Amino acid sequence: MKRRLFFIITAFVLALVITLSLSYLLYNSYVQSGDQNRRIEHAYKVVLQTSELENYIKEAETAQRGYLLTSDSSFLQPYLSIRNDIKPGYDSLQRLTADNMRQRQLVNKAGLLMNNLIDQFQHSVYLRSRARLLETRAGMDSLRNVFKEIQKEEMNLVKRFAVNKYEAAMPRYFTAIFLFAAFIIFISFAVILKEYRQRFHYQKELEQKIIEVKAYNTELEQIAFATSHDLQEPLRRIRTFSDRLNWKYRDQLNEEGQMILSRIDYSARRMQGLLEDLMNFANLVRGGETLSVVNADKLLQSVVEYLKQDIEIKRATIHIGQMPTITGFEKQLFMMFRALIDNALKFSKPGIPPVVTIQCVQTTGEELVHIDKKLLKKVFIRISVQDNGIGFSNEFNQKIFLIFQRLHTEAEFEGKGIGLAIVERVMTNHNGYVLASSQVDKGALFNLYFPVPEG
Repeated sequence: MKRRLFFIITAFVLALVITLSLSYLLYNSYVQSGDQNRRIEHAYKVVLQTSELENYIKEAETAQRGYLLTSDSSFLQPYLSIRNDIKPGYDSLQRLTADNMRQRQLVNKAGLLMNNLIDQFQHSVYLRSRARLLETRAGMDSLRNVFKEIQKEEMNLVKRFAVNKYEAAMPRYFTAIFLFAAFIIFISFAVILKEYRQRFHYQKELEQKIIEVKAYNTELEQIAFATSHDLQEPLRRIRTFSDRLNWKYRDQLNEEGQMILSRIDYSARRMQGLLEDLMNFANLVRGGETLSVVNADKLLQSVVEYLKQDIEIKRATIHIGQMPTITGFEKQLFMMFRALIDNALKFSKPGIPPVVTIQCVQTTGEELVHIDKKLLKKVFIRISVQDNGIGFSNEFNQKIFLIFQRLHTEAEFEGKGIGLAIVERVMTNHNGYVLASSQVDKGALFNLYFPVPEG
């Protein structure tokens, strides 16, 4: 299991690394693509500007040639505005090539050639001489060659950065990464498929075990129910005959016989009480009661009324604070509070009337973080039941909730060891918690935490 988990985590990390690597490569490619687009745009502007300047010079040369051949002054219009036309374009070309020494030299050379050509145009027009037309043609060829060199240099720069080592290796990078990723995905799929098959197999086994456990539980419930009912009848008979024997032959029994008879009666009564408590506990485990809104104040009053005789005998005082309404199982809650108050009455200090204080507050799960850290953010209704009895050592605060676990002998204090087990079971059925704290001779405190529904 650990190996598979390690492999899945490793595959996830590798997939993450591959994703980040691909993202970086794509981003880098995008950045270089943007740079390349800017270089192409720059080259386009340079080519466009040189072409525009060349066209201006061509128009001026054509105007000069037309005037010299025809003596028609209308041909001179492009010639007259040539300097004003080429100046903005030439300045723009200088700015575009300012960061390239080679291009600056070529642009300066083109500027000189254009000035020379314009001077030749002026001289020929002024003298109306055709003698320098051949020189003008040679100057135009030189200027055209310089512009071609400028354009060629820009194209070379574009080509130089267009295909570098990184971009040439990109297809290989992507192919290798893709194959590696495909391999990882295939292996991960195989592991996950194997894990799924095993989990499916385990699930089938678990379902079968659950069916078996349910069958065992059903049988145990039937056995427990039948046993408790079957045992009740012999116990009733024992008590009946014991009472009859005590009533009819009491005067004929000596002191030892009467003591034996009283012990039989006490044991039968105790056994009957244990069976009743066991049946109650079994009913708690089995469930079946429906949820309802329970007024805890009225419920506690009914519990006090039920235990009225014991309370009067012990001369106990029960203080009940303001209680909330609880969504729960009313019969189970009755049993739980009866067990807690009965526990306080039984384990009271000799000669000191018991005082039981029951209070309620709303609190967070801060006191339950040692059980589960997730409970910290939840809200609970905490009902506290505190007494002034004999208490117990705090090291037994968990043991006391175990069924049939007693901290004192029967001779010291009467009890069956099932009351607090019922308390914990009821709180479990309400998705709540119970915590006990105490010190010897300083009473006991039981905190019941009922979760408040969210929303």
